[in-house]
Amino acid sequence: MKYLLINAVSWFADILIFLLLARAILSWFIAGRYNTVYRIYEVLCNVTEPIVAPCRRLSMRLNTGMLDLSVFFAFFLVSFARTIIIMLLRIVL
Repeated sequence: MKYLLINAVSWFADILIFLLLARAILSWFIAGRYNTVYRIYEVLCNVTEPIVAPCRRLSMRLNTGMLDLSVFFAFFLVSFARTIIIMLLRIVL
C-alpha cells in the first residue's frame, strides 16, 4: 500500500511537470486563436493555471521584468512538493 501511494504521487507529479513543459513549449508556437495548437494550449492553460497563478504572483513580487518565470517556478514547486509528500509518506506509513 505504501509503495502504491508513493508511486501514485510520483506519477501525478510527473504528469504535472509534463503538462507544464508542454504549456511552455506550445506558448512559442501560437499564431492565432483559431488553430489547433491554440486550442491545445488553452486546455493546458486551464489545467495548469491553478499551479501557475500563485507562481506568477511570486514572479511579479520579485520584479522579473518582462520575463514570465511562473512556469519555471511551478516546475520547482511541483518537484519540491513531490519530495516533501514522499518523505512524509515514508515516515507515516
